Amino acid sequence: MTKPQPLFYLPTMFAACMVFQALYLACVAVWFVAPELGGHLLLVDLFPQFKLLDAPSFIYGLIFSGVYGWFTSAVFVFFYNLWPQFIGLLSGGRTAPLKS
Repeated sequence: MTKPQPLFYLPTMFAACMVFQALYLACVAVWFVAPELGGHLLLVDLFPQFKLLDAPSFIYGLIFSGVYGWFTSAVFVFFYNLWPQFIGLLSGGRTAPLKS
């Protein structure tokens, strides 16, 4: 079996940041198009002190959606890179030679 390639933090964090910000913009756009759907209430729950009709609040939500993306990807990459070593320990295989 080949050793899996590790994920790098920075590209993964930028990708997740962009995805979270695109979802944020989509939520705001849907709120402008159809405010009766109520999906914008999730934004108020996710971002403390968020007001929907305020420009500084919009920028605040955009920045913190990126921060949420960075944090989520950092946790994901950490566990993704840790998982093969953990499985190796559970299966009895060695992931790295022991130093004598």
